[in-house]
Amino acid sequence: MHNHRLYLKFMVFASVLIISGLTVGGAQDATLMNQVAWPEQYYAPYVYMARYPVLKLSTMAENTGVRYFSLAFILTGHDTCKAAWFGTSNLNYFSLADDLEQLRTMGGDVIVSFGGAGGTELAEYCPDVESLAEQYQTVIDTLGITHLDFDIEGGREDNAESVDRRSQAIAQLQANAAEAGQQLSISFTVPVLTTGLTEGGLFLLQSAIDAGVKIDVVNIMTMNFEDSAPPDKMADNVIQAARSLFGQLGALYADKAEAELWAMIGVTPMIGVNDRAAQIFTVEDAATVTAFAQEQGLARIAMWSLDRDQPCEFAQNVASNKCSSLEQDLFDYSKAFNLLTTSSSAP
Repeated sequence: MHNHRLYLKFMVFASVLIISGLTVGGAQDATLMNQVAWPEQYYAPYVYMARYPVLKLSTMAENTGVRYFSLAFILTGHDTCKAAWFGTSNLNYFSLADDLEQLRTMGGDVIVSFGGAGGTELAEYCPDVESLAEQYQTVIDTLGITHLDFDIEGGREDNAESVDRRSQAIAQLQANAAEAGQQLSISFTVPVLTTGLTEGGLFLLQSAIDAGVKIDVVNIMTMNFEDSAPPDKMADNVIQAARSLFGQLGALYADKAEAELWAMIGVTPMIGVNDRAAQIFTVEDAATVTAFAQEQGLARIAMWSLDRDQPCEFAQNVASNKCSSLEQDLFDYSKAFNLLTTSSSAP
């Protein structure tokens, strides 16, 4: 996410975690991967995994009613082609796989997100398609994952070499999943303006399409909008960005019906006070965006981030990594956004 820098202070905490000696667990039973039926529309907030297990997923599901989560971020660790949480911690640290199994018994599941604004995404470091695909597959097998997200931003979407390598690796993953009778849902999380995707974002999608990737969701980071976007109309900005993306997807997928195009769109606001302090996304904005998503049939609402969905201990008017910087009750945003899930039935 654009505000990933807010969490740099947690990297020290993350480094401490690794000394616990926790190791990556074995591959999950393949039947686990198909046991959860995802609804056609759902809310899946980002959880910054440097704070795990303070935010244990199954406990959060019990406390909030949220059943789907986007886990951020997998990066390459210690200058090696190796998948690690935020580049330092083993995939199954603090027995994450056990927590996921408990979440799945509740009917929930997770999306694992690679990339973000900081660190090094695997495609930037792994030397070839085979080694990259192997690391992505390790994440799938270790945690029983069926939904992968690639948060590509900060100019990385313009890097043709890593973009094409990533696209080819993802296509290989989907082919492997199909051969095994599994589904593998792919989303790309990319920067957006109210006018739509940037040139780099369009290049990223075209590369994936050319490689044969089935893109399920294009998740736009509806935050940090351009200066001309009215800062007091954040819901309108989000909706306009989604409408602009709809038009761009229509050009990329001329054979898809309008409903299919809307069903490819996800939106991710940054709740409360944005990195741009004047751009404030309120709980009322959340309700407006949710109603729009329900009406148009958007696939996903996420937010940055679940750990910020609470009031601050002290009043402030800058973006915080621990709270929304607005007056709110605990999980107000999640209550608004989660209506997208509860109003949608699983297939």
